[in-house]
Amino acid sequence: MRLLLVAEDVPNRDPHSGDGSSMISYELLTRLPADVDVELLSFQGAVPVPAEVAARCLRVHLLGRRTRPAALLRSAGSPWEVGACERATDEAADLVAGLSDHHDVTLLHGPHVAFLAASVSGPAVLQVVDPWSIRTRMESAMAGPVRRRFLGMQARRLEKAERSLPEQVTLLTVGPADAASWSELLGRPVTAVPNGVTVASAVPRATVPTVCFAGSLDYPPHVDSARRLVLAVAPLVWEVLPQARFVLAGRRPTAEVLELAGDRVEVRADVPSLPQELGRAHVAAFADRFGVGVRNTVREALAAGVPVVATPVAARGIAPGAGLGGGLVLAGTDQSLAEEVLRALTTGVDHVASGGGGRSWEQMVGSYVGLLTAAARLPQAGPR
Repeated sequence: MRLLLVAEDVPNRDPHSGDGSSMISYELLTRLPADVDVELLSFQGAVPVPAEVAARCLRVHLLGRRTRPAALLRSAGSPWEVGACERATDEAADLVAGLSDHHDVTLLHGPHVAFLAASVSGPAVLQVVDPWSIRTRMESAMAGPVRRRFLGMQARRLEKAERSLPEQVTLLTVGPADAASWSELLGRPVTAVPNGVTVASAVPRATVPTVCFAGSLDYPPHVDSARRLVLAVAPLVWEVLPQARFVLAGRRPTAEVLELAGDRVEVRADVPSLPQELGRAHVAAFADRFGVGVRNTVREALAAGVPVVATPVAARGIAPGAGLGGGLVLAGTDQSLAEEVLRALTTGVDHVASGGGGRSWEQMVGSYVGLLTAAARLPQAGPR
């Protein structure tokens, strides 16, 4: 199979500048079967093309972007978000149109390249990670009155743009709930392809009772969750177990997160391996009130055998009791979160059996290959 992969950012696993989209495209590209010939088109950014990515591709095309001010100006008259407008150059559209005609199927990866679906000649698959209209609706629920109105308007613009996506393009996202919601919104099929799980090698546990929260620490729902954990849940834990320590681990912590650090709270920025940070803890806790998609770090904690206490929002798409040892416990209120964390810390709960966090990255890649192969065989509607 000849595959054209159009990625919104260079596929990478960089602990600071990477994100969920670049992680998925990296895992996919580096694990594709040898009989898949790949040509990569992506955009210049903070991370150079990793050597292993370049070695896996027949050719790599790295395009420039509009400046942020120019993209902001363009977004005023565009249904797409600013990140898409940075990438929406004539060069990108022309190159996708020309290259896609010489491949069996084109995979557009990331919501910031969704607009390029109209430029693809031949079969196409679009993976958006989180549907941008749904994510914007979620962010509006977190915002103040003025910003809420702006985000509501933006969500409606994005819904209109998403409804205009060519009908012959196969649509994918990560979370099953998001796939169902987006399918209902657009009136067309959407398939969920959950991420794989990274299982880190065993590491020694902390010598004092330790609670770990992990995730991207510049993502507003995670910032809200970290603040809730430290400011509302941790004091209830400390009333019973004053020596308990809380670790907040993840990329690019905001000032709000950094301000949470103290004698019993540590912020660990841009750690090389979140699964290893989770593995050092006695319990992982996720106090999320907002979110879309599937929480990778919840699944990674379960895969590492760490007991997990999480809100239903944080554990979206994961069954209660998940993990071979039934390691996931759901709790919704501050009090119940604290009680379950204390139960794990004080009743001698050891690490549960590992491997229950979900499927492997190899299984994820297998799903993509199957969907790409099926899309390549679909009859096409003719020139766009």
